[in-house]
Amino acid sequence: MKKAALAVLVLLVAATLVPPQRQASVEAKPPVDWLELARAAWGYFSPGFGLSQRGINYATPSWHYVTDWDVGSYLSAIVDAAWLGLISRDEAISRAEKVLAFLSTRPLHPSGVPYSAYSSDTGMPAENAGPSNPSDAGRLLIALYRLKKSFPELAPTVDYVVERNGFSAFAGSVPDSGFYSYYYAYGFHLWGFNTPQVMKALSMLGRLPYTRTVDAYGVRLPYVEVTMEPILLTIFELDPPPEFYEWAYKVYKAQENRYLATGKPTAFTEGQVNAPPYYIYEWIVDIYTGETWTVWSGSLGKLSMTPVVYAKAALGMHAIWNTNYTAFLAEYVMKAKTPNCFYEGVDENGNVVYAITDKTNAMIVSAARYALQRASKPSVTAGAVPALYPGENATITLNVTHQLPLPITLSAEAPPGITAEVEPSTGKANLTARLKVSARQGLAPGNYTVTVKVSTIAHNETLTLTVTVKPPGYTLRVRVVDACGDPVPGATLLLNGLKAGETDAKGEAEVKHVEGEATLTAIYAGLEVAGPLKISVNSDTNATLKANLRKIAVAFTTPDGKPATGILVVALLGRTTLSTAKTNSTGHALLPRIPPANITLQAYTPDGKLLLGEWTVNAAQGEGVVDPEIPPTTRHLEA
Repeated sequence: MKKAALAVLVLLVAATLVPPQRQASVEAKPPVDWLELARAAWGYFSPGFGLSQRGINYATPSWHYVTDWDVGSYLSAIVDAAWLGLISRDEAISRAEKVLAFLSTRPLHPSGVPYSAYSSDTGMPAENAGPSNPSDAGRLLIALYRLKKSFPELAPTVDYVVERNGFSAFAGSVPDSGFYSYYYAYGFHLWGFNTPQVMKALSMLGRLPYTRTVDAYGVRLPYVEVTMEPILLTIFELDPPPEFYEWAYKVYKAQENRYLATGKPTAFTEGQVNAPPYYIYEWIVDIYTGETWTVWSGSLGKLSMTPVVYAKAALGMHAIWNTNYTAFLAEYVMKAKTPNCFYEGVDENGNVVYAITDKTNAMIVSAARYALQRASKPSVTAGAVPALYPGENATITLNVTHQLPLPITLSAEAPPGITAEVEPSTGKANLTARLKVSARQGLAPGNYTVTVKVSTIAHNETLTLTVTVKPPGYTLRVRVVDACGDPVPGATLLLNGLKAGETDAKGEAEVKHVEGEATLTAIYAGLEVAGPLKISVNSDTNATLKANLRKIAVAFTTPDGKPATGILVVALLGRTTLSTAKTNSTGHALLPRIPPANITLQAYTPDGKLLLGEWTVNAAQGEGVVDPEIPPTTRHLEA
């Protein structure tokens, strides 16, 4: 992104939400400056603070180690910081190259996979570290894929890193436990490691509608692992289908409902805390205890402690849904913001959690990028809106655009007498749809308003169209004939100078909705051949146009004077073919629909592949021409 983009501010004004036991009030909140939040979060990755001299991030400023999940968080933050303009493209590549150098040379576990943790200062495995795991590997694979797509020049090195680190070995151990599994299984899928376990985890969305559900403050949630971390990462980093957003919104809504019911700010995810066990998971649905809204430790199980509103979850939810509640959450965690990083968050009692991690700050950078990409509402435009007549319909093209592939729902409203339908009514931006508008038979002439509604999870946009219904008028039936009275197919009719139709094989055309004085003209082969004919249409009317079109009769003989039978004869005006015919047993052929002009005649072998000869006939003023037919002219064909 150009440096000028740094000056862009997206200001989102929010309203205060208060617990139901207090009197509700609405107060203006300070605007959210997403770029400022991103700058603060990116500050964590400053050399000497959250970044080692080797260019490898620290999981925390006090624990100078990284898991592959941490490395993936940093690489994704590099991609998003470059998009935001927080760093130049050159700096982004330089930072990424240092990480890739580490991944290309670090010692691997004897099993051929990475260790679970490495020193960011030395690049060596942490003491007593075992092998890594599918979740950390999947998260890093997603980040490497994003890095490769954003910086193609790094592709060869990224490909080497993926092959060298043996990530594919984890693909057979991906569990199927919920949103976490779905997220990191996607990483294996992106690199083609599509084991049955990976594909089963990715099929979660298709199975969720049939999965057992639990009640979470009036929202039915599936009985799988549910917390915000993998949901936010999936939306920020991947391209999930529309149904993922639908489930994500349900999870968001359950948290808002909990706040409205209890007054407790709610944004459940995972993160550090100030005291043992130091790292917790907040489960909205806890499949390990069968409960909802639990705090859990990997080593201690369920805990009795105050949940934390983690800054990454609060701001991540605000970046996606941008509601009054998420605006409240965003302000709630501002106590965790410093000029150079974010603390983990603020607990439900308002106490700041004074721990700092790379994962929280990396996700806030991603949330800011996402929010800025989708800051505007979806744009909807329409093609030309044609006039309607009672009993008829018209189709209007609709284009819905957005920076992100968000799920889109389209609908239309119309007054009585007008029917409006959108097809397709759902899809993903950018979307092209068709609006079919019809007017009821007998509907009074006038202007009618049709409103198109475009909805995403967070926004609604409307487009107002004016549809004009004209008086029905009368039907004008026109027949075009040549000088002999034979029908002329393919003639273009002009009504008052505008194209009104084309004659069929019988030389006929029907023009609807005509009333009053009209002028008819017929065009054939680009020439005006009939009219102008002035008529008065006050009821259904028939009209005949006699075209100045003639026939050419030709006779062909062979060099020895015998009739040339089966010869294909073509009459052309310039490059336009007027008519074709084949000579009969006497060598004669009749070419109809010839206008008064210089006509080219071409003779071909019966199969039309070999040109035998070409002549010019002046059908406008040729001497000896007898109207309506030009008399036969014997043409000699050379063998």
